[in-house]
Amino acid sequence: MTAKSMNLIARRKLQASIRGKYRDASWIDERKILDGFVAATGYERKYAIQLLNSDESLFHPRIVRHRSDMMNKYGKL
Repeated sequence: MTAKSMNLIARRKLQASIRGKYRDASWIDERKILDGFVAATGYERKYAIQLLNSDESLFHPRIVRHRSDMMNKYGKL
């Protein structure tokens, strides 16, 4: 599976570059684009369809909270 060799940032960049082409493509072309995307990312087909049809604003960067921030806010844990 090639998904292990492709990191999350690379998969998101690939998704962003393909999304517009996928939405504008005919049914037959959508199938070809989807086949390539699934092969490149290792995603399941239905999940890949969901990603390519979704709005890119759904993906927010993860908020990382450190223990020291919590201790400063609430005192001793």
